[in-house]
Amino acid sequence: MKRIITLDPATTEIVAFLDGTSRIVGVPEDADYPVEVKQKVKVTRKLVNVDNSLPSEVIDEIVRQHIKERKPLHEALWNKIYELEPDLIVGQGICEVCALPSIFSLGKEKIITTTKKYRISRMEVYNPSTFMDIPKETMKIAKILGRERKAEELKEQFEKSIEETKGIAKGTKTVVIEWIKPIHLIGKWVSDMVNLMGSKPLARPGGQGGVFDWEVIREFNPDYLIISPCSFSVNRSLMEIEKITTLPGYSDLNAVKQGHVYVLEPLYARASQRTLEFLIALKEIYTTGEVERKYGIRL
Repeated sequence: MKRIITLDPATTEIVAFLDGTSRIVGVPEDADYPVEVKQKVKVTRKLVNVDNSLPSEVIDEIVRQHIKERKPLHEALWNKIYELEPDLIVGQGICEVCALPSIFSLGKEKIITTTKKYRISRMEVYNPSTFMDIPKETMKIAKILGRERKAEELKEQFEKSIEETKGIAKGTKTVVIEWIKPIHLIGKWVSDMVNLMGSKPLARPGGQGGVFDWEVIREFNPDYLIISPCSFSVNRSLMEIEKITTLPGYSDLNAVKQGHVYVLEPLYARASQRTLEFLIALKEIYTTGEVERKYGIRL
């Protein structure tokens, strides 16, 4: 594989971790890690203009309406992609907000409808659900790139992290909020991490998560409340924190009474080797009650 294109930031990070960036010839428009990928040709573009300065409920409505109308939020720039003549195209199918429509159907449609003959590339979908799915899905890509050793090292890091944190929050309950209004709870690998650490998540471990009514959260009465909106920095989240802290019964939650409310950077958002940073933040919270500033703050 001499020429690689990635269609989302998570797979960009995975490929760069496994193989460096020299063989990457095209990346999504929002790829920013590692820093070298910012200079690569952009092969996707957003089809909906969402400004993070807008209130979270307005952003949610814009995205929800777009999805309801069955419109993709991103598109692949296939003319650019074929001009780059990639040997491998990698994209994720995890989140309907972040993922492109099926890279397989898009690619085939372009090949069939054009009169120009293009070399057909290999396409691979990266699609983890649980914490250990991340190294497992990474290995799929590693085998294509001939970088199995790097993927094995990642798997060992993930396994070690589980051993070091298993059961450290036993007997507690945790809610992780990934959107402020309406309140979305994160499932997937985040609820799985919480579960592996011994705490009971409200969103099913490895499941989809989604919108939860505040009364359900209030009745669940978490011992730890973690607010980490996807795509928001800590400072941006704090601008809307009152939409959570002024809800009825907020001050009666165990998490509030015990001082276990945190606003974290969305380090979980890209399912890559950097997911381990979110695990480290959780470990600090469960074991010390504090969290390093680079990960977030305690309210």
